[in-house]
Amino acid sequence: MNNPNGVYGFRRIIFDQNISTTQNIILIQGADALLATIRLIENVRKLVDESPLKNAYISPDIPFTLSNLCYQAGLASTILFNGSAKGYKESKLSFKLRIERVNYVNHLCKTQGLETPTLKSRSIRNALTHIDEYLADALTAEPNVAWFIDTAIESRDQFEPISGLKTKFCRAYIKDEDKIIHLDKEVSLLSLQEECTALLAVVFGQSVSKVSQ
Repeated sequence: MNNPNGVYGFRRIIFDQNISTTQNIILIQGADALLATIRLIENVRKLVDESPLKNAYISPDIPFTLSNLCYQAGLASTILFNGSAKGYKESKLSFKLRIERVNYVNHLCKTQGLETPTLKSRSIRNALTHIDEYLADALTAEPNVAWFIDTAIESRDQFEPISGLKTKFCRAYIKDEDKIIHLDKEVSLLSLQEECTALLAVVFGQSVSKVSQ
């Protein structure tokens, strides 16, 4: 297998000399996604806290932030924990490297006693990364459903639906639970933030400082 002869950037990319340059470069994309997820969690809480209206959070940055948060969490999960079977169009080498990465991360987590149930969850990962497929099915599955999409609200029962309708959520932030509800999945942002922070330390040797408010 060929590897790059040079790697240039304004940050540390090669973090483990015991694995190939290629694996270092791919894994560092996972580190970036972990840090991005942490910052976006902090940002969605900040946007809600700074909203001029309480209980109705109207910042135009909220939809983008929620969408990007879910994308980055899904990307981190894919790079670090996707141990699924070989894809139809995936090369043998790409599959081999992917499984090596998953085994590498799992070994480090096991050694340190680190559990990451949110980022390891295949069902959550798929719901976040295959958003077009999952939405197509969810939006057309049943009649009389009202959807909260990329919104932040105080509580999941804050708004009473019109008689005969039921309420469902897509990438919706529920402030009083500090959760994102996405289709039939619920993600605690505190747990996700803690998993991302711990993985950065255990796998990449990086510490995360809290952004000043």
